[in-house]
Amino acid sequence: MSERGKQYRKRAVLVIILALPVSIYLTAILYSGEINFNSLQTIGPVEIVENEDGTFDTIPYHIPDFSFITQYGDTVTREDMKGKIYVASFFFTSCPTVCPNMNFHLKQVHDRLIAFKNIYFLSHSIDPYDTPEVLRDYAKFDLQLQNSNKWIFVTGEQEEIFNMADSYFLAASEDSARADHGGYAHTEKVVIVDWEGRIRCRRDDDGNVIGAYDISQAPDISVLVDDLRVLAKEYTKVTMGI
Repeated sequence: MSERGKQYRKRAVLVIILALPVSIYLTAILYSGEINFNSLQTIGPVEIVENEDGTFDTIPYHIPDFSFITQYGDTVTREDMKGKIYVASFFFTSCPTVCPNMNFHLKQVHDRLIAFKNIYFLSHSIDPYDTPEVLRDYAKFDLQLQNSNKWIFVTGEQEEIFNMADSYFLAASEDSARADHGGYAHTEKVVIVDWEGRIRCRRDDDGNVIGAYDISQAPDISVLVDDLRVLAKEYTKVTMGI
């Protein structure tokens, strides 16, 4: 072997020696959870069930089954969202007040987390005018989402949409007194739903469960991003059996 070849070999060995401890440390962190986050809370009424041996289990709240039509004319159900983490919200495309600001902020969250393959967004329109074609144009032209399949816009029977808002502990309804809001009233908050259909959130600094995230507020947007990352890490550990 030439003298230059020997030098390259020595350098390669040195790089491996230096990198090995770092690799071992990072692997240990992944499997041990040394760098960890508090697991997000589940919210909603729990169910207590008695087992055959007389012991009891606590079953956390899960969102009910649903079936809605997407901007592409497909059907999406709760089963389709199994294995996904998603942000649920309510809006309508002709909203003259809060919706543009809401979805502008959600777009920021979407763009910051686009690399996370299991994080999605599910936005329910509360206006029957929002057909799949209208929703598709809104996603494409208003939000520039033509290159993303991570944000699903849905429509359906209006009463079912309103009932779905209730199941997320959010607010959405018709309100004829709110003509300045397009005749509808809905929350500016969103919720996180995990891969099993459970609503998840963090506790605030005082230990209170926050429930939903107000995406009209800049601090809540950062909190939402952080908590989605936390949940994505938790899901990775669950799927790896750690």
